[in-house]
Amino acid sequence: MKRIILSRKGFDSKAGGTASPIFSNGKLFSIPIPQASPSPKKYKDLDFDGITGTQLLKEVSAKVSPNDYCHNDPLLNESIGIFGQAGSAQTELKNRGVGPGDLFLFFGWFKNFSNNGNDIHHLFGWLQIEKILEGTSKIKKYLKEKNIEHPHGYGDTSRFTNNAIYVAKNNLEVLGQKFKAKGHGLFKQTHQKLVLTEENRSRSRWKLPSRYFKNSDSLFLNRMKWQNKNACTIFYKGFGQEFILDVETNPSVKKWALGIIKKHG
Repeated sequence: MKRIILSRKGFDSKAGGTASPIFSNGKLFSIPIPQASPSPKKYKDLDFDGITGTQLLKEVSAKVSPNDYCHNDPLLNESIGIFGQAGSAQTELKNRGVGPGDLFLFFGWFKNFSNNGNDIHHLFGWLQIEKILEGTSKIKKYLKEKNIEHPHGYGDTSRFTNNAIYVAKNNLEVLGQKFKAKGHGLFKQTHQKLVLTEENRSRSRWKLPSRYFKNSDSLFLNRMKWQNKNACTIFYKGFGQEFILDVETNPSVKKWALGIIKKHG
């Protein structure tokens, strides 16, 4: 594992217009962004641990309809984990050396609407890469063989330039050591250790655990910088999707990621 990628997904201020929900029982679900063209799923077709997409939209008073198509990606609650990427974001991942064995940690904008909670960035799932398939023909062939529907290999995919999918390992694996934890999944419940946002700050102002992140040398490979390196606080701007961390030279950050997956996954 050379890279950990903090990957922003789900509803945002432009796509969906509201946060994804944290329910009163602690469960949280990332609502996928709308898609104008046909895709494998409409919101009403989604199911997250018995909670339908229609219920999710109602919880957050979303402006999209249950009959609208959604870009249901990444797939983390299926038997095979898949994440699709394209365009400049995929170029960035490739140019930064992201490959098999590396780990995506997915986060998004969340809020507990039942108690008018704060707007926060919260981790919701993970995927460790087994293999990367590049090009629509390879993607469609793989999905057909596995009988899987995914937006990056469905219908007219011409809008996906530089198309790629990342397929998950069966189990987490580091330096040949396999763990009981699956290679992909969703975090079961909200927890403070899964919250990136610094307490009582705007959601893009983060505080990372100093136990693992202090003394991190050249950790950020794109768009992120320390605001206060000693306090492990970050402030980032813009709507970038992928925030790439060099954990080959910062192995303690790797321990942080594995720890939260084993405990909260």
